[in-house]
Amino acid sequence: MSRRVFLNPGELYFGSGDVVVETLLGSCVAIVLRHRERAVGGVCHFLLPERIVAPKGVASLDGRYGEDAFRLLLAQLRRAGHGPEDFEAKLFGGARVFDTPTVTESVGEGNARFARQLLKQSGMKLGGSDLGGSGYRYLRVDVGRGEVWVRYGGAMPTSEKTKTGVSG
Repeated sequence: MSRRVFLNPGELYFGSGDVVVETLLGSCVAIVLRHRERAVGGVCHFLLPERIVAPKGVASLDGRYGEDAFRLLLAQLRRAGHGPEDFEAKLFGGARVFDTPTVTESVGEGNARFARQLLKQSGMKLGGSDLGGSGYRYLRVDVGRGEVWVRYGGAMPTSEKTKTGVSG
């Protein structure tokens, strides 16, 4: 039986073997890395692309931010003796969770754009993606096999009438 690991926003997992990583994504993005020959991989789950201002005196990386989360994931794979060029990446999430038609770029769209840029800058191959849309995604990643399952849910309503169930 597989060991299950659930990632909350800002968390990551890297390892091998019979492990299934699960997470729930809305506007957040998950970067999934996989080394085909060695059946090793990792997943990070970030909320926002990068810190606007780093707090004074804080030197540690924070997995809630895409730039830091990706650096933490790369550090894990290097610690295990791998280089990023040996991995294929997949991207998930980046949805428009709230129905706000007046916003030109949603948080999710910005996260998705940033994740693509991170991979391009790292030289890592993008093997697939499921980004954008509306609503949430429940993600399951079998680290050893490299299989990914996605289950979709709807967007959250924003009008008061819809929230309360009152019809006009």
